[in-house]
Amino acid sequence: MTRREYKNSFNKYLITLVATLGIFVLGGLFYFIIQASIPALTEVGAEIFTSANWYPTYEDAEYGMLAQIIASVLITLLASVIVLPLGYIVAFFMYDYAKYHEKNIIKSAVDLLSGVPSVIVGTFLIIYISPIMYEFNIWNAENLFLGAVGLAILSLPYTASLMQEALDSVDISLKEGALALGSSRFTAGFRVVSKAAISGIFNSIILTINRVIGETMVVLMVAGGANLIPKSIFDPVRPLTATIAGEMGEVELGSIHYSALFVAGLILLVISFLLTLLSRRLTRRWSH
Repeated sequence: MTRREYKNSFNKYLITLVATLGIFVLGGLFYFIIQASIPALTEVGAEIFTSANWYPTYEDAEYGMLAQIIASVLITLLASVIVLPLGYIVAFFMYDYAKYHEKNIIKSAVDLLSGVPSVIVGTFLIIYISPIMYEFNIWNAENLFLGAVGLAILSLPYTASLMQEALDSVDISLKEGALALGSSRFTAGFRVVSKAAISGIFNSIILTINRVIGETMVVLMVAGGANLIPKSIFDPVRPLTATIAGEMGEVELGSIHYSALFVAGLILLVISFLLTLLSRRLTRRWSH
């Protein structure tokens, strides 16, 4: 075996080993969370998913997570409605309209924003944005809307970068052909290039939603922390991630309360897993 063949063989086995290790780690994570969730699922049962009463420290404890599940879904949807159009606009501008120096400035700003800790974003919202809520007669300055804004700020660099990569991956000849046939610059970029990049854009959407639903610190700080089903976007809420972060450090190990927090993590993990499967399936379908 030559030196080159030996090197290629070594690299192949090393990559295979790392990939296999990643699969085992993911499987071990699922096993650990499911095993820790079983006591609560067995003792509490369907009440976890059908009840909104979360009183884990009461004598007659209740472990209903319905309000937290709804809060997680709503705050994720609202944050996605805010960040996805903004991310696409930023990506489209960098792809089609920004000059070289403008593109560098925007990318530097996006990279800088992506490095800002979530606790700093939460502090900024509490100090500068939360007081503005009272000017509009909003009864609680920390609420679902403010949490969604914080999640949108954190996710914007991620979304814009992914969508720009999707647009850049389209063969430039497709855009040039559309322009040669008389399409305007906007039409060629928006209707032709974006359509060709639809699988990558959709994958960016799914990855953004996955990132948003798993964010913890911002929603813990600015979403209000109230375990209720919101009737307005200005009601305080408590998503699953906030419950886990707020209570895991004080809960009794091995208790039903402890297990119920792992059920919350299991719900988030299942949602993320299903979104990833959906993304892969649709991306594969659109790629053919």
